[in-house]
Amino acid sequence: MSEEKAPKPKDTVKLDVETILQTTEGRSFLNQLNEVSRVLSMRDSAVYFKGEEILKTGYLGDCKSVQLFKCPNGYFLFCNKAFTKNNWSAAGSKLNDVIEKIQDREVKKKISEAMASALQTS
Repeated sequence: MSEEKAPKPKDTVKLDVETILQTTEGRSFLNQLNEVSRVLSMRDSAVYFKGEEILKTGYLGDCKSVQLFKCPNGYFLFCNKAFTKNNWSAAGSKLNDVIEKIQDREVKKKISEAMASALQTS
């Protein structure tokens, strides 16, 4: 059984959440992100934080992309909605915690399959 590698201290991610970070929606993303990582800076709708992108999909369900990040204290998942601005995210200390929070069945299935596949090849 392989151990998960922690993100390197220098790993910084830029994520555009496509909303003003000072809004209620933006604060929700930041609160979830702060559960598992350290926000380094913010500019407009972009947030820079400690972590590493471990999965990015193309169109999936009603999302134009889904991104999963391994962070120092867990995982952060960001879904960029295709036709609305109602992007959503989930965070948790364990990958299963994040997967359980996904409401969209198609997204949940794809993320679970992709992570199972990644764990088998590592």
